[in-house]
Amino acid sequence: MKKGDKGVPQAIAEFYKDYLVRMNAIDVEEQELLSSNTKKGWTQHLVRKSSLIREYHAEVDKGIHAMILPYISGEKETSDEEAEALKEGALRYFQDSLFDEVMESSVLRMLTGRYAKKGDRFEERKCRFAFANNAYLSAEGPLGEQSMAEAERVMEGMNRLREIRKEHADEETFLQDVRFIIETGYRLFDRECRQLEPDLTKLVRRYNALSNIEQYRDILPKDYCDECMRELRDKVGINVMFMQALHWDKVPKKRQAALAEVFERELSKEIDLPESERNPKLFMTYVLFAFYSGRFSADECFNLLYPYTKTLPEKVDFSRTSWYDFSGNDRFFAICLTTRPLLQMVMKSRLPKDGKQRKVAEILYDVKKYIETIPRECACRENMDYCLYHLLYDVIEFIDDEAMAIEFIDTLMMNRQLATLIHTIMTAKLTQAILDPLVDERPELFYRVLGVSSSEEVRSNKEDLALFMYNAARCHDIGKIRIATIINTQIRSISDTEFSLIRKHSEWSALILSKNKKLSAYCEIALGHHKSYDGKKGYPDEYDNRASKYRILTDILTICDSMDAATDAYGRNYTRGKTFEKVFAEFESLKGLQYNPEVIDFIRTHDELFAQLKEITSKEARGDFYYHIYRKYR
Repeated sequence: MKKGDKGVPQAIAEFYKDYLVRMNAIDVEEQELLSSNTKKGWTQHLVRKSSLIREYHAEVDKGIHAMILPYISGEKETSDEEAEALKEGALRYFQDSLFDEVMESSVLRMLTGRYAKKGDRFEERKCRFAFANNAYLSAEGPLGEQSMAEAERVMEGMNRLREIRKEHADEETFLQDVRFIIETGYRLFDRECRQLEPDLTKLVRRYNALSNIEQYRDILPKDYCDECMRELRDKVGINVMFMQALHWDKVPKKRQAALAEVFERELSKEIDLPESERNPKLFMTYVLFAFYSGRFSADECFNLLYPYTKTLPEKVDFSRTSWYDFSGNDRFFAICLTTRPLLQMVMKSRLPKDGKQRKVAEILYDVKKYIETIPRECACRENMDYCLYHLLYDVIEFIDDEAMAIEFIDTLMMNRQLATLIHTIMTAKLTQAILDPLVDERPELFYRVLGVSSSEEVRSNKEDLALFMYNAARCHDIGKIRIATIINTQIRSISDTEFSLIRKHSEWSALILSKNKKLSAYCEIALGHHKSYDGKKGYPDEYDNRASKYRILTDILTICDSMDAATDAYGRNYTRGKTFEKVFAEFESLKGLQYNPEVIDFIRTHDELFAQLKEITSKEARGDFYYHIYRKYR
């Protein structure tokens, strides 16, 4: 900064705050326009919004490079005042979703090293704790591994509390240090609970590690130690039992008998208690145990569990960072954790086949309506992303109606990633425009897809082929639900760490699709839509799109996916939408490398199709479409 400017700490603090004010003003304007019941001013708003966000993007990028990155990279020495300003921003303003957890982690990691060099162990552990507890405990990639390593390092403090006590002149800061360690243990436990296939042994180990607090009764206040043990029982102990019941098949056979005795002795009484006196988590634990161990029939367990979960409190304060606590006894966690068992109970019940289908539809409709009430913006948004991704993974296999499955996916997209929902619908519209004349005029391109050898057979299956392509396009990006927070309306450049996670979305999409009989046929298309035509670029690295029988459909989707993204004048805040002519010229320059040359040449020589694609991607048509979707889902 130039001499005469405000001090760096003040500039950093104002930089952190300024963006929140600006974005709030844009959101207020958007809500006013949406509530006016008229399209007047809507497209102008979208253009202005994208323009403003790009302007803010540039300013934030400039601010990051001027005021934050030099310290992270070590180009500048950090003074005490500057370190305090950076720490305040990381610990306070990140909670308001100013920056994502990648930037937060980078700042905190730098501060951890700084305080370690200074020998300030308390401040070092505070920053190490904050870094260890960021969202990347839930994500994959190098930063996730570093976050886990830091969390484990924080937890090691539980074995050396006597040494840590000597580092503190007063009890207050020592107890704060102890709280850092305990909270890290809770987050590690929560992370394991949220795994698609949790490790029960690791969960028990986490509980035992936290229980070591009892060894330090001589240096901890009695009331504090007692409170810690009660909290540990409620936050971890009960949940260990819950997860053991939920994943009973993972409990070693030699331990099942002894554990069953504990469940019967400690939890069976919950069944006989009046509803108002039951401990929700203990009651649900026993019912799950009774179902998976065969103590009760599927019908009995369903009749106990389903009505009870619907009585749990629905109002969760998602603005509080603690909402994701897995010890919660509320409707949100009942839905996240018991929907799959309930569906399994239905499928094993004595109901006739059509009765089972109706009951599954009822449960999923109930879940869908609840999800629609969850605010799109909430504290710890990355936890919501992962919870809903996990829910989709759990339930998608039980939906045997394809339209219902896609509608359920739409609900999650609407809640977490409205921009991606719009993108998938736009991409699907573009695929239909191309497929219609392409099947008529170049049917031989589709022989391999249908396993036929005549043009007549391809044309006679045109309607089914179009529906298959449409649904594949609607589902191709569902994996983005898991990382919605990273890709939602960024106001700065995507980092390498973030992009490494974004690159995994096609694999996550394919994983979800593979679990549903009706959707599994779209796996290869979802997996390959970011691979180049020649197979040399794109991701996943190990996937060979050239070997797929659906290659022509994947090629069409790749073109339409890029076409929508590149011409989008409203929904891509990080770049300006290009004209259709300019985008298509780029496609032509890359045909045979990035894009299928036969499809590109077909579009170029087909005047009616070229004009149709240009119209679909125009600002006017897109503005009308965006208004319709925002009014429907916002």
